[in-house]
Amino acid sequence: MARSAALVLGSVMLLAGQDAAAQYPSSRWRPDERVVVGDYGVVLALAAGRDLLYAFTEDGIGVYDARLRRWELPLPLPPGFMPPPGSPAIVDPMDRSAWLGTLSGLLHYDPRLDLVETVSIPGGVSDIMFDRDDTFIGLYVRTRFGWQLVQRGSGIVTDAPGLPPPERQIRATTVESVMRRDPGLAARSPLALTDDRMRDYRYTAAAQLEYTEDLFLGTDGLGVLHVDPVTRQFERLPFGLLDRAAAAIAIVDEQVVVGTSGRGRRVGFTFMSGDLQRFAYEEGPPATGFRFRRILDVADDGAALLAATDRGVWRVGEDGRAVRLAPELIGEAIGAYAVARTDAGVWTGTERGLLFVDDAGDGMMIDARVREPVYALLVLADTVWLGGVRGLAFVAPGSDSMLAPATLAEDPWMRDPVVALAHGGGVLVAATTDRIAWRHAADGWRVERSLAGEVGRIVALAGDEAGVWILGSVGAVHFVPGRATFPQAVRRDDLPGEPWDVAADERYLWIATDRGVVRFEQRVLQR
Repeated sequence: MARSAALVLGSVMLLAGQDAAAQYPSSRWRPDERVVVGDYGVVLALAAGRDLLYAFTEDGIGVYDARLRRWELPLPLPPGFMPPPGSPAIVDPMDRSAWLGTLSGLLHYDPRLDLVETVSIPGGVSDIMFDRDDTFIGLYVRTRFGWQLVQRGSGIVTDAPGLPPPERQIRATTVESVMRRDPGLAARSPLALTDDRMRDYRYTAAAQLEYTEDLFLGTDGLGVLHVDPVTRQFERLPFGLLDRAAAAIAIVDEQVVVGTSGRGRRVGFTFMSGDLQRFAYEEGPPATGFRFRRILDVADDGAALLAATDRGVWRVGEDGRAVRLAPELIGEAIGAYAVARTDAGVWTGTERGLLFVDDAGDGMMIDARVREPVYALLVLADTVWLGGVRGLAFVAPGSDSMLAPATLAEDPWMRDPVVALAHGGGVLVAATTDRIAWRHAADGWRVERSLAGEVGRIVALAGDEAGVWILGSVGAVHFVPGRATFPQAVRRDDLPGEPWDVAADERYLWIATDRGVVRFEQRVLQR
């Protein structure tokens, strides 16, 4: 349900007045219609109430429901906003919203309204607290001018008339205070702060639930750790991407698989459920990690995953062990752009042509005449379609030659490199950087007009039951066969970064960018 600014700012539950607060995000989407998933491994602050934990991270705000043991949908931080690690954070006892002290003032997040506000306070805020017996009076904030009071409702900031006695103060939990109360925690921490790759991390924030005494610790790379109040055992609460810089995305075995671009801190894969409740990561062998840096395409291979990377094509097993396919034909210096699986074996589009590897592990380069990049692959029935420098081609069943469709070979618009392929809505679609060609199985090819105005430079395609999603540098459209128009469903400002890849399932459209993955509700995009 849409909410007006007047309603939000008129709420007596907010401390800040209309002229003191800036609201985020300003969006045409409801919170569940568009969700940006980032890397929440670096935790800047934590706040806990009765059953909710708020995690303020580099890429956004996460809310963990400790009673249901599940994460709510993440929310981005305001543009340009980055609190320092260890910033004070606290939960409002009256409405369970969260307050965060920053170098420029306060940040307030109310999960009931899915609203983030920033409140400017000269001198910044170094500490915050509530009076347990008089929470209605407002929030106490410590600035370089001393303790001040932000009055609830009016948002007026005044000098604090006096502080409540220590036993009534609801203060932000700190890592130092937790370690003083439980010296044994520090002794057990080195193992908890070491990941599978033997990298060491440190604590950045702490928070404790009000009644159960469940302890949560934020880190500078491992996300949030939960300490059980009875067993005192550490448990990692995985949430978000392995790394925000995403280059490849695919739906594999009802999971969303995201491959990193190599531009960030980590290299590997994120496996997440469509409802964003289950996250798992793979970074390769503990001692070495993966030998590739950039993942450009992924495909299902039964119990394993196929990955086209900047260093050839690899089969990644469930144990993280990666085996490079056909190393005698394509060295690690040769990149792979696309990979697809058939009953006979694995097809890979590389910088030097089309590679086929059968189930016995024997490889061959298809069509010795072609030693040019193959950017896209699509298996349709028994035919392998490929997009390359010279346009669209196919390999017929049992053939070792690449052939171009006769009608398209004569079309000047489709002699440009074909960068993406997809099948959806009963049609095969091939894309150059600015237009598409498509055909039904029994019909000839049709070439559409330039789509540069709607999507910019085309980068990827994804098929669904109704048609094909066309992702470009400035947006995305949904192509439906027979429809004459291409209304823009996703705009550039709907994306947090440069788009690289797209995938679609029955409910969601997923777009991988260099600053996170965006999940869109398909029913909203197509209405």
